[in-house]
Amino acid sequence: MAEFAYNNAVHSSTGKTPFKALYRWEPSLTPSNIPTNVPEADDLAKAMEAQWKEVESALQQSKQWMIAGESGTPVEFEVREEAWLDAKNVNLKTLSPKLMEQRLGPFKVIEKNLQPRLPA
Repeated sequence: MAEFAYNNAVHSSTGKTPFKALYRWEPSLTPSNIPTNVPEADDLAKAMEAQWKEVESALQQSKQWMIAGESGTPVEFEVREEAWLDAKNVNLKTLSPKLMEQRLGPFKVIEKNLQPRLPA
């Protein structure tokens, strides 16, 4: 369901859905709204449509979070929360940089200016 929703979302780079770009046509996204004499089929169609809308909104929210992250908006932490520290600029004495941890922590935030409590 998530893959189907992703493949039917318009992408900013192409202005088309991946499905349309590949196959040159759009598939039917939701079951037909024509009522049937089978209540189970109607219930399934309604459930699929609700699930489709939920997945679509989750993908939209994820896309907004990615765009916000690209603009450099810093993440805000509250005092006593735990945060991970990126290990890129931390000099640790290790035998091989490849084997070094990519992130350190979690550390407790002790001030609002995002200072983590580092080990002594």
